[in-house]
Amino acid sequence: MPLSTRHRRARARSALLAVAALAAAASAPALAAGPVTLPVPTITIYPGETIKDTVIVERDFPASTGDLAVIREARALVGKVARRTLLPGRVVPQNAVEDAKLVVRGETTQVVFAADGLVISTLVTPLENGGAGDRVRARNLDSGLVIVGIVQDDGSLRVGAP
Repeated sequence: MPLSTRHRRARARSALLAVAALAAAASAPALAAGPVTLPVPTITIYPGETIKDTVIVERDFPASTGDLAVIREARALVGKVARRTLLPGRVVPQNAVEDAKLVVRGETTQVVFAADGLVISTLVTPLENGGAGDRVRARNLDSGLVIVGIVQDDGSLRVGAP
């Protein structure tokens, strides 16, 4: 390749880099507009503990922290269960919390069948954890049969017609 062609390509590349640098510099003030306020725990929260509103405060962080996959609002934390240890003053990653489980594997719960005014209830042992609205398999304590029920807000399972 002739030297002049290389020289022209190098100049074009330099010009593109200069334009990119100017564009980045122009948008930098918008990114660094100011601190971002995020919820953080005030105490150490251990896995399995339910997060209460009394242990959450808002704290300012650099704007770049807002780009991370973290919980952005305190109300998104309250009532959730920690999946791992949450440290005081640290942002909470989105995957560090989960919805509370109303049905826990191995803990006896009630199953209810209701249809046309007929209500039948008995005890079952769930074979998996579940939150409200989840489909959960459970073993009937009397017959040993495995059934599938939908977790209700009160922690019972509903089977049969809706």
